[in-house]
Amino acid sequence: MRIYFIAALVSFLLLPKLYGQNKVFVKAQKTLFTISAVDEKTSAALPTQFTIQARQANKKFVGKSLTDKPFSFILTRTDTLNVIASAPGYYEAEELMVVSCDTCTDYGYVVRLEKETSILDSVFQNLQVNQAFQLDNVYFDQSSYVLRSESYPQLDKLVKTLVTTPKLVIEIDGHTDNVGDRRLNQALSENRAKIITNYLITNGIAEKRLHHNGYGDTKPAAPNNSEANKRKNRRVEFVVLAL
Repeated sequence: MRIYFIAALVSFLLLPKLYGQNKVFVKAQKTLFTISAVDEKTSAALPTQFTIQARQANKKFVGKSLTDKPFSFILTRTDTLNVIASAPGYYEAEELMVVSCDTCTDYGYVVRLEKETSILDSVFQNLQVNQAFQLDNVYFDQSSYVLRSESYPQLDKLVKTLVTTPKLVIEIDGHTDNVGDRRLNQALSENRAKIITNYLITNGIAEKRLHHNGYGDTKPAAPNNSEANKRKNRRVEFVVLAL
């Protein structure tokens, strides 16, 4: 019993000297993984929804890349990723990749998406600088800047136009008729233009490509002498600033 005790005690006392100084504490390497998507033919950046399953870590990462900002997340170990990418007007892509956290602190990847052949690039054709397009199917509640859901299809086509024309810069302009307080009409036109701009940004269009303004009743499309003409003046347009 005594011999055992001494041996155990010696082992206990020598343990730090034998092992403590040589013990290596390995810190997990963090890898910043960034991913984005582009059109396979034009290489134009696309707002894209990603669903990524990390198999070894058993984690799911879900997020969206914008035209000027990739989707990113942190990996703490080497992993196999199952990547699903989807963007409006493009075929969904699924890819499998291995990312090593031992060899790099950041890792970037770009998915190339194929356009659906059955979907037109844009309803806004033959764009020219300073040209104005009226958004005929954009609707707001009466005397309000609350955007109605019936407007989404037209605005989604504008999103598609901006995506497929990556150098396009536009201004969203709000206009009213001359009925009511001019200051209120001015504020209403500004807010309507801002709401549409925010919709485009939310759907992946870079803010630097969008400007907005409200003109109230200062730029009528027709004389305010009939209800039909007043309807023409209550409008939202976008103007091409650059291509």
